[in-house]
Amino acid sequence: MRLFLIILFAGTVLFGSGPATGGYAGAFTRIGGDARSVALAGALVADVNSGYLALTNPASLVYVQRREIGLSYMSLPLDRSLQTLSLALGLPPSAAASLSYLRAGDDNIQGRNSIGEPTEALSYNENMVVLSFANRLNPVISLGINAKLLFVNLGDEASEGFGLDLGLLYHRPSGFNLALKVQNITGAYSWKVAASMGKRNYVDYLPVTVSLGGRLPWRHFTFLGQTDVVVPKIKDGDKVTYGSAVPVSRLAVEDLLGERYFIRGGFENTTPTLGVGLRYSIRQSYDSRVDYSLSLGKSGEGIGHFFTWTFSI
Repeated sequence: MRLFLIILFAGTVLFGSGPATGGYAGAFTRIGGDARSVALAGALVADVNSGYLALTNPASLVYVQRREIGLSYMSLPLDRSLQTLSLALGLPPSAAASLSYLRAGDDNIQGRNSIGEPTEALSYNENMVVLSFANRLNPVISLGINAKLLFVNLGDEASEGFGLDLGLLYHRPSGFNLALKVQNITGAYSWKVAASMGKRNYVDYLPVTVSLGGRLPWRHFTFLGQTDVVVPKIKDGDKVTYGSAVPVSRLAVEDLLGERYFIRGGFENTTPTLGVGLRYSIRQSYDSRVDYSLSLGKSGEGIGHFFTWTFSI
């Protein structure tokens, strides 16, 4: 366990200034589906993130408490927004399933013609529907899978895609957790773009992301660490090759105050993250939670705000 934590911290020191991964296909899926995930730098692959289990690691679905529902809205600068909905339920005796929806878009893009004159305003949105399933392999190890359908609309152009994730989780509720997730084992968008002789097919591949993470609770703190390796896929003639790997390091801590209030913070590479949370009771003890996170942006675009409501029924 100590060796694993040393590796994670060393990765942050060595790769903390690594390049961002927003330039690859499906970038909106790497923002984070809920406020808690954003506040904790996305370092939740080894955690049980109630309300958004499948979006952080499908293997954690087996720990769903009753039926869980998560609702999120993120307001970003430059007229951008992101919304998510997640529904999860247990399937006795040892399995669970989830259906999630994530949308990101911009409804006020100023179009321009070939000489730079303003034309009509364009809208843009990316959508992902995720069907997830998980099962326990033994009392502490679980395996999960995400099947993802992706849809993109940009003005008059549209694209469809498919992706597949696999997650593995070693979970001890009061001890050290360890997780591995491979995102986009297969995944690509398919476009039909204008050409001189009509239209041609164009494939935009989703990068493969391998995540290794750990979680360590101590008193009222929870420490989280995660290292991602993002490997882009590149079309080279009739073959698909892999580009240079991009490392991303994430470190975060969550502090529970008085059994109800959370303070969260961390770093994604060198970008700081921050957020708070409150859990409360409606029908059963602590069956609901509201979370907020502040997005500082990675390219000086301004501050964004993320709100999440999670509850069990």
